[in-house]
Amino acid sequence: MLVGWGTLACGPPQGAKTAVDRATFMERTRCSSSDDDKAIAPILGGQAVLGVRSLYSSTTSDKNGPVAELRGATLNVAALPGVTAEWLDRTLECHSAKETLGHDGAASDDPFWLPDATVDIDVRPAKDGFDIAVAGFSSSDARQILARANAFAKSKVAAPAKEGEPPH
Repeated sequence: MLVGWGTLACGPPQGAKTAVDRATFMERTRCSSSDDDKAIAPILGGQAVLGVRSLYSSTTSDKNGPVAELRGATLNVAALPGVTAEWLDRTLECHSAKETLGHDGAASDDPFWLPDATVDIDVRPAKDGFDIAVAGFSSSDARQILARANAFAKSKVAAPAKEGEPPH
């Protein structure tokens, strides 16, 4: 699916040298001291994840016209009570920064951050929830984000109930 998210950045934040530098800056300037990860636990735990799709952007090639380039993944998640797209965007960016700095113990398939890399997170309202675009700044990062998002969503699918047992 080709997605034209115009707000996705063209590269990592200016002035920061490494992913750790960028995460430190993010945590210091945009993150609160409260533990917002508890409020988004249904997303981080996978219960609110409804689906995953590839995130592409369109680039221009001199010879062939527009070319689709993999940027990462878009996760569709159910709405959470009292949560806005803007708040969720900031909270996921802070979650990513905390994980990069080693402050939390995220699952190995957590698609909202990458070790030693910066990701761009953009949240938009969607019918009955949100679309969370997670983009990398290299094709390698984009493939890793998509693989992690697919593994994350797949691992969170509840096993079907056995006969006579209530559903999970």
